[in-house]
Amino acid sequence: MKKSKLAVVIALIAVSMVTLVGSSYALFTKTLEGTKKVTVKTGTLKVDFTEGNRINLEGQAPVTDSTGQSGTPYTFTITNSGTINTVYSIINEEDISNTLNTNYIRYRLVGDNGYDSGANDLSAIGGNFITGSTLSVSKSVTYKLYMWVSQNATNDAQGKTYQSKIVVTSTQEGVPAAEELIAKANPESLDYNSATTYQKNQMWTFSHDATEQLGATTDYRYIGANPNNYVKFNNELWRIIGVFNVDDGTGKLEKRLKIIRNESIGDYSWDNKNTSTGAETAYGKNNWTDARLNYLLNEGHDSETYGGSLYWNRKSGTCYKNQNNTTVSCDFTTTGLTDSAKEMIGDAKWYLGGTANYTSSSDGLTSHFYGYERGTTVYSGRSTSLIGKVGLIYPSDYGYATSGNSSTSRSTCLAKAMVNWASSSYSDCKNNDWLFKSSNMWTLSHNSSNSYYVFNVRYNGSVNYNNAYSNGVWPVVHLKSTIKVTTGTGSSTDPFILE
Repeated sequence: MKKSKLAVVIALIAVSMVTLVGSSYALFTKTLEGTKKVTVKTGTLKVDFTEGNRINLEGQAPVTDSTGQSGTPYTFTITNSGTINTVYSIINEEDISNTLNTNYIRYRLVGDNGYDSGANDLSAIGGNFITGSTLSVSKSVTYKLYMWVSQNATNDAQGKTYQSKIVVTSTQEGVPAAEELIAKANPESLDYNSATTYQKNQMWTFSHDATEQLGATTDYRYIGANPNNYVKFNNELWRIIGVFNVDDGTGKLEKRLKIIRNESIGDYSWDNKNTSTGAETAYGKNNWTDARLNYLLNEGHDSETYGGSLYWNRKSGTCYKNQNNTTVSCDFTTTGLTDSAKEMIGDAKWYLGGTANYTSSSDGLTSHFYGYERGTTVYSGRSTSLIGKVGLIYPSDYGYATSGNSSTSRSTCLAKAMVNWASSSYSDCKNNDWLFKSSNMWTLSHNSSNSYYVFNVRYNGSVNYNNAYSNGVWPVVHLKSTIKVTTGTGSSTDPFILE
């Protein structure tokens, strides 16, 4: 699709600092051009001003955030007057040589679509108020912009000036979904309990040190009991775990959405081979490379006697469940992957590192599991990674999804070994974790101390290991980096729609 960018100047902000001490001032004294109201139209976006086009803070003294946000806002409405959905950004663009340090200017942008930036330094946004928000055809969104002089401003701000303009840009093609959602992500330092409702529904930033298989990286994850991370995929509800730097199998890292089916496809064996069919014991084999669940979920295993690629091919047949090669009838004709869904899934490197250490705060934290998963410690003969399409969550995905609450904070949860999350003392960790299903859920990680233990998120909220047969299966995939969000807010009733 041909990409069409539009830039619309919608406001001019003038800030003039004259006297900071002992002055009288009024918040947001507008310099209006008579009764004139400005309207700017384009082929796709229409921007209306409900007030004049200047904000004048001349003579304003520093105020607290609560005082600044009680002032009169500057209000404008953006309408999609085109015939297709559009993605827009709101940019603060300096157009003169300013002398006032933007650290002294505070702002808050609030939309009637639920967006709320919270109070921030103008210097913190890097020029972008909002990046990559989707506006459906014939829909409008109204924003209110508050600006004030920070209480931290000092006398060196006297006589300094600042001027900028707000610019709305749009593209009919849209931006990749990963970029659009990252633009709304919260900083790692933001306390969940002090965040706005809008912020709680966005992703959180997580920074990670280098591991044996992956360099230092930053990913973005949805956290809390029920964030707005629902997506329509495969004609079903799935949920976005987050955005990750994903190896596409060639060594190239791309920022891609990682999503998980909202409901289980049933209880099946991770693996239930015995010594007669290739396992070291009668309790299955914890090698994902040739695991029976891997063969069930992924392409290319149609020649298997049972279970091969049935989920991938949207077929029915016989699947492995319970111990010692036991099978049951299975039917994925309505729950397996559609052709259009498969087109959206990209190859990904799945890390298969294992661990035998998981019982205490010195070795069983979420951050420890993150390192184990991407490490090279495995049971003898097991692979450390696999290139494939469909996988499962990692234990760390579950751990990082908790927000905790006011009684047990997120940091408290992340400082407790996940094997102990079943304790009533830490129930806030699992109860404020949207990946907790009150059911045994397979993960991708194995216990490297023996040949058949695989970690699972248990019905009681803990992370522990089990023999490699019969737990719930929630498929996980990495979408291609080119996938875009066309509409939706991410709620369960208005999920993100992809293309």
